[in-house]
Amino acid sequence: MTDRQVVLEVVGVRVELPSSQPVLILRGAEPDTQEYHVAVVVGPAEAAAVARALQGEVPPRPMTHDLLTAVLESSGGGIEAVEVRLLDASTYAGTIRLNNGTTLDARASDAIAVAVRAHCRVTMELQTLRAVSVTPREPGSASPAGAPAASQEAETVPQKGPISEEEIKEFQKFLSEAEPEDFDRS
Repeated sequence: MTDRQVVLEVVGVRVELPSSQPVLILRGAEPDTQEYHVAVVVGPAEAAAVARALQGEVPPRPMTHDLLTAVLESSGGGIEAVEVRLLDASTYAGTIRLNNGTTLDARASDAIAVAVRAHCRVTMELQTLRAVSVTPREPGSASPAGAPAASQEAETVPQKGPISEEEIKEFQKFLSEAEPEDFDRS
């Protein structure tokens, strides 16, 4: 028997310092899960794709996630939901579920980028959400004791509402100045 699926809200994109690692922040959207926050470490391209979609930015020509969403919506009858799950102790995976019942395996970041564009539900099993949840903290405060290893580098203060223009400019500046070594995970 599987655990109950709960709906998550894609809160925003953050760049964690000092590592300059882009992170997607999700939060439980249901009344009994709103204290749970999930930080998904992603690449800069995926972070930028989600940030653009959250801001409602429409590029002059479709970007990869825009194209993928359009293809799935036109050929699969629409996108029902996206599920985020743990692949292993520190890696998330995604499943895109189409309205016709077809499921597609995806990277969590790609699945979330599609969900934001398709305005569909993002879900996670409640048991997984509880296990990977991070506690928001104020900048400069100590890390919570016992935080899961996968979330210690991704602790952040979630933002309600749209991402500010200042944050977008800061992220764009980071992307324009980033070097491949900045993303070395060793």
